[in-house]
Amino acid sequence: MDLSPLQNILRKYIKGLALSSSILCLSPLGAAQAETLWDAVESSLANHPRYEIALLQIDAAEQKRIEERSAFFPTIKGGVTGGRVYGDNSTSRGLSVTRDSGYSWLWEGNVALTQTLFDGMGTANRSDAAQARLNAANYSKDDVEELLTLETALAYLDVLRTQEALSILDKQQAALAKYRPQFKILVDQGAVDRTDQNQAEDMISALDGTKLEYISQLESAKARYNMMTGHDPDGDLAYVPATLDIPDDLDLALGWALENHPQIRAAKGESNAAWHDAEAEKSLFFPKIDSELSYMKEDQDDAIGGEAVDARAVVKMNWAFSTGGAELSKFKRGRKLYQESLAQRRNLENTLTHAIKDSWITRDKLNAQSGVSKRRQKLSQALLSTRREQFEGGKISLFELMQAHNQYYNLKIEKIMLRYAAYNSEFLLLGSMGALHSRLMPKVEMVSAVKDEEAIEDYCDHQRANQKDQGIAGKGASGKAASLSELCPSSGDEL
Repeated sequence: MDLSPLQNILRKYIKGLALSSSILCLSPLGAAQAETLWDAVESSLANHPRYEIALLQIDAAEQKRIEERSAFFPTIKGGVTGGRVYGDNSTSRGLSVTRDSGYSWLWEGNVALTQTLFDGMGTANRSDAAQARLNAANYSKDDVEELLTLETALAYLDVLRTQEALSILDKQQAALAKYRPQFKILVDQGAVDRTDQNQAEDMISALDGTKLEYISQLESAKARYNMMTGHDPDGDLAYVPATLDIPDDLDLALGWALENHPQIRAAKGESNAAWHDAEAEKSLFFPKIDSELSYMKEDQDDAIGGEAVDARAVVKMNWAFSTGGAELSKFKRGRKLYQESLAQRRNLENTLTHAIKDSWITRDKLNAQSGVSKRRQKLSQALLSTRREQFEGGKISLFELMQAHNQYYNLKIEKIMLRYAAYNSEFLLLGSMGALHSRLMPKVEMVSAVKDEEAIEDYCDHQRANQKDQGIAGKGASGKAASLSELCPSSGDEL
């Protein structure tokens, strides 16, 4: 449909607004001050000392690589000597008429350029080992990034979990407190004895204890959140489930992790470095051949030796071998360290395989339990309605109605706990795969590359597909669920 220029401008504005809102970790559009999960992860990576340590280790490994690589280039060496000397030699004895020795001022300068021609591939292997350790340091940084993302996400969800539970507990307290005046009236009228009233008070007191426990958990969750991000939660936190692209099959997850996990790649880099270290030790069996270009000039009295000039362009061969077998022992030690690194890598693979399998089983269990909890919560809601009708009909006591009301809220909290446990299990699964940071917010990376309207439409197609698969709707400015056309209008939408 053709649109007027004004309509085109308005449509682009709406698309840009929807796009910028979607970047914020799929948070509600109206929560401008809310700190999203992605914001929390960025704060953690920007402030946490573990990430700073990883970056510094990369810098140190880079300098080590440069240091080892410098051995491929010539070495320049020079020196200057000046002062007073005393000589008693054949020259002084032959030129002196009054004594056999002489004194003189000495000035001497020398410069030499040395280039290694052959050292048994020791330089090349040490350089390759340094490069492998630099690669390992980069993968270790990625692993720290994954771990910090996981810990931050769990802390973020823990704050949300306890806040939501406390909100339900407040409603539960308010609902149960309304029974107190009713019990008082019935006790005063003699309709019920004080046993039911005391049991009702005990139920309310137990709820007070539960609330204190959740308040303590919330403070602990905030402290953990502060430890990860460097600040307390900013505004009202809100989490909308993201499309995490978890593999459909356990074998696919294991295969991907064993090839791509940062710890595995770092371990491969360390094994590669250990191999080159051993090969560098083998270079001790070979002679070292250097070329040297040098020039030396010396100035002193003839009685001591006179002026001297020494210019050379030579090739030198040096070889030293310990009769006690030190070189052979160093080489064998290097090979054992290489074999140890391979064994450590296999052990790491076994550990990660077990962690992924355990996370997979836990996720399936929690998803199943969440489904059961949802059904139980619906049944408890229906039971509460039935109990109210039975109470009004005089078939059950007030305390039995209160028990049904309490059970309804308890199951509601149970559903919340299982829902967040299911979220945690997904994060733990991706964390054990080493894929959480890259898959937590895939849309953010995609949106950041959007530059024209055609790319915006591609992004909206991706949004539609994800929302269809996950049943996730966006949030409108009012905080209520918005239709997809509100975030990404189709070509036929009227403005």
